[in-house]
Amino acid sequence: MRAFLVPAIFLALSLPAQADTTLGLGLSLSFGGGAGPQTGVGVRMFSGNKKNSTVASVGFDYLLQAGKLRPNVGLAYLGSNTYIGGDLGFTPGQGLNVGMGIGLSKTQRKVAPAGPIEEF
Repeated sequence: MRAFLVPAIFLALSLPAQADTTLGLGLSLSFGGGAGPQTGVGVRMFSGNKKNSTVASVGFDYLLQAGKLRPNVGLAYLGSNTYIGGDLGFTPGQGLNVGMGIGLSKTQRKVAPAGPIEEF
C-alpha cells in the first residue's frame, strides 16, 4: 500500500501551481485484481478546473460489493461540470486494478488569451 500512496502523494504535490484544483464525486467501475467487476462511489481531486481539458486525478472509491476503499490515480476529461476518466487503483486483498469513472465536478470556462495592448 505504501508503494502506491507515495507516488500518489508526489503526483498531487507536483500539480501545476497556476491551475486551480477541483473535486469530483461520481460512480466508478473497476476491473482486475482477481475479482469480477466492482462498482463503487468515489471522490477525486483534479489537477485543474477548466472545462474541456484533460487533467490528472487522485482519489478514493468505496467498492460496494467488497466493502473496501480503493485509492487510485489517473487521468480525466473535464466537461461542463462533469468528468469521465480512467485510473489505476489498489484494492486491499485484491491488488492492482484498472477502473473508470464518471461524475460531477465544478468546472470553469477557459479564459481566452489576452490580445495585444493598444496604446491610444
